[in-house]
Amino acid sequence: MKRVLLLICFCALAFACEKENTENGGGKDNRPATIVGTVKGDDGSLLKDVVVSDGLNCVKTDASGRYALPADLTKTRYVFVSTPAGWAAPVNAGSGMVEFWKFLSDYKVGADGKYDIPFTLEKITNPERYTVIIFADPQPRRNDLPTDQYAFKSLDCCEDMYDDMADLVKNMTDRPVYGIALGDIVHQDLSLLTEYKTGMARTGIRTYNIIGNHDHGHRLMADDQSSLEFEKQMGPVNYSFNLGGMHYLMLDDMISPDPSTQTYSDECGTGLTDEIWEWVKNDMALVPTSTPIMVCAHSPLFKTLSNNGNEVVIKDRSLTVNHIGDLRNLLSKYSKSYGWAGHTHATFNYVDKDDKVVEAHTLTRVTGALWSNDWQGSNGTPRGYVIFEYDNGRISWKFKPTYYQTGSYQYSKQPAYDYRPWTYKGGRAYLKNSDGTEGTVQLSDDYQMQLYAPGVYGDSYIYANIFMWDERWGTPIFTTKGVPSPMTRVSDKDKMFSYSNWELNNFYYKLRNPGLSVFKDEWTHGKNNCTSMFCAFVNEPSGTGTVTVRDRFGNDYSSTITW
Repeated sequence: MKRVLLLICFCALAFACEKENTENGGGKDNRPATIVGTVKGDDGSLLKDVVVSDGLNCVKTDASGRYALPADLTKTRYVFVSTPAGWAAPVNAGSGMVEFWKFLSDYKVGADGKYDIPFTLEKITNPERYTVIIFADPQPRRNDLPTDQYAFKSLDCCEDMYDDMADLVKNMTDRPVYGIALGDIVHQDLSLLTEYKTGMARTGIRTYNIIGNHDHGHRLMADDQSSLEFEKQMGPVNYSFNLGGMHYLMLDDMISPDPSTQTYSDECGTGLTDEIWEWVKNDMALVPTSTPIMVCAHSPLFKTLSNNGNEVVIKDRSLTVNHIGDLRNLLSKYSKSYGWAGHTHATFNYVDKDDKVVEAHTLTRVTGALWSNDWQGSNGTPRGYVIFEYDNGRISWKFKPTYYQTGSYQYSKQPAYDYRPWTYKGGRAYLKNSDGTEGTVQLSDDYQMQLYAPGVYGDSYIYANIFMWDERWGTPIFTTKGVPSPMTRVSDKDKMFSYSNWELNNFYYKLRNPGLSVFKDEWTHGKNNCTSMFCAFVNEPSGTGTVTVRDRFGNDYSSTITW
């Protein structure tokens, strides 16, 4: 009898050692273990000094391409490679997602108590020249939701985005093209992630994703649990990789408060939890300080806009900010740090004159203003995305408006779009001629500013919203009758609204609220501030003029207006 009991106990112990880790590899098993494996190239080479991480600890591979990663199985759910310059993780052909991670739940613990998880990377033929498509907040909702019935459906706008990106990259055969989605991939419906992945797959872009509050807090739950469903489909929410000579740091900076204090399901604060901050320090400790850093998150890091248009230090609406100051101090030790974010649906480019290292760029919503999904974001930038170029250490970027509009308008009455400088024909946008008639020039990335004629703001000034302007751009010049004059950056709050978007939201608000004549949507109204607006006085009641500006990379852009 004793022998039978001993045999049962031994079998139970053996089963415990061999069992698969549940819940994507974490939360149940507290036995000490190590994750080991080899990182090699698809050409058979063994890759040295590749960083491997479990989201907390980071180690490098040795000369044989081997790594050994101590892991706490109560926390570890996956292991991933911070892909080195010249190499890339494989792409899932069905989703377009770069699969740089592996879940522990797909492997068994060996008899020695170790997971053996290998990685094979693909060699990049032209690693020192590449393009990154950076976009924010596609945020589609189901077609039957009442909050998606005002202008164009968000799913249709996402289809326009996929087609636009596919057209852009189809001729980029001389370089790899990557994508970075800055969060709010969907709007609280993670079942739509499947459609998103299918759409991105047809663009041919290797896509990296960041979690947003609408991806993160779809249920009332604690912060360490609210990202698990997203993670199962999209992989780790904090990770890094290297392209060319740059290090990309991808962060979940949305913090869910205690579930008992939440008032709605997507409530999140801005910051880094203690655990994420520990991983950031461990990851960055292995990056030489001579390396420029691209730090990407959903909510703006360092600075954002207040409702009155002032530039302010990040302040959270529900939580105390955690480790944002620590992150900025850490990044200031590197040669250059570029922060990229979305979340506000409003374009904002911030360069601190007193800090030559850290700067921040916030992008408009890629599918247009919230609810309406129309041609503009929340402060006048057209719906679109940023094209970031890297060429042997030289970088540049520009805004790219989306020229597709193939969805059906949702109301019988449509705004006149008096201030939109293009018309749609066959589902594509063509710039109007100077006299306002239909043109034949397709809307493209040459379109970097929106001009407003005298009278639009009730005065005798030309206004120019220069979408990606920051302090390192030149001063815009307005020329009429052969006389150039520098434009003045607007600081008056009333002149920092995008007139056409403000008018458009009035239109939709009145449709939703019959009998009301005043636009009272304070959230959308407050976000309409624009820090890239310039003006110039015009003496003549009619005429033609051109605005010209040089960007921070030496490219000149111009636009002409007739009034």
